[in-house]
Amino acid sequence: MKRLALPIAIVAALTPACSSSGAVGVGSVTNLVAPPKIVPNSVVRLNPKTLEPVQVVPVGDHPDLVVDAGGYIWVARHILGVAGGNSPANTGNRTITRVDPSTGTATVVGGGLAPCGLTADPSGDVWVANCFSRKSGEAPDIVRVDARTLGFNAIWPVPGGNGFFRGVGYGDGSVWLSDDSDPSYNADAVLRINPRTGAHRSIQVERPAGAFAWSEAHGDMWMNNFPSGSLTRLDAKDGASSVIETGATNPAFPAVTGDTVWAGDWSAHRVVRIQMTGPPRPQSIPLPVHNLSAGVWNLAAGAGYVWATTPGDRALWRIDPHTDAVTRISMPYPPIGVTANAGGVWVSVRRVAR
Repeated sequence: MKRLALPIAIVAALTPACSSSGAVGVGSVTNLVAPPKIVPNSVVRLNPKTLEPVQVVPVGDHPDLVVDAGGYIWVARHILGVAGGNSPANTGNRTITRVDPSTGTATVVGGGLAPCGLTADPSGDVWVANCFSRKSGEAPDIVRVDARTLGFNAIWPVPGGNGFFRGVGYGDGSVWLSDDSDPSYNADAVLRINPRTGAHRSIQVERPAGAFAWSEAHGDMWMNNFPSGSLTRLDAKDGASSVIETGATNPAFPAVTGDTVWAGDWSAHRVVRIQMTGPPRPQSIPLPVHNLSAGVWNLAAGAGYVWATTPGDRALWRIDPHTDAVTRISMPYPPIGVTANAGGVWVSVRRVAR
């Protein structure tokens, strides 16, 4: 049965960016707008240069993954750090919320979604992987959500999908899907899906794949091997793959900048960078956290920097890809997911990390 998206508007808070007016000088009047107050369970936009918050939008409890697509910010809830074991949470609260930066409006996408992963489509739409517990009787699928109407443009059934997280990526005209959190699925393989027909084929890789990062310049799909401390580089043209040891304990959420791929370490306060041309030369960049047990939960590249979240340290990190210089941005609540674009850096924050 085809499901229909049911957009539900929820309360949102929009505060204008910090600004000043009036000429500076003798007798001038300067009006300053205070930065908005960050509240828990929201998505926060930061100025990538000043690192000040310029917009705060509540999105519901336990927000995590954040994606930029179609001029909107898309926020998932109840995926990371809230499920027990390898099973998806059956709370009914796993949703996708679309945030309109121009108005601060947050709209929940209904219609039966149970998100465990998402990625942007080049059209501006967003792909959502749905995972269900075995007891639910629901079959896993991947859905393309129209960025404007929130209707479902495609619903394709896929194997796997009983885990709490599923890597989703887009590259070389295909949607890519992994499933290393589902022990019943062939974790040493990734699915390559035709977005127009839903036809898919399985590509074997040497180690279980997690999240994806596409390198347009090289035509490669990168994926983290969370339990193995490595990354896998897969040539989208011929399916050939190679494993690169990173030195990280549990690398997660790779991101690409130019000829470099980055990954955070879920189990340690560091980010690793690997060169795509010539020898990989893995390099570890420590994050000077206050809480030494904090790990990196999410990573993103954009607005000229690499961004990392450490919920256990209540900090977002800005890394200069040219110098590896690290800047700490303290947050009043644990930051979970992050994405960045020309309009700013978007971070999801929870009341608590778990």
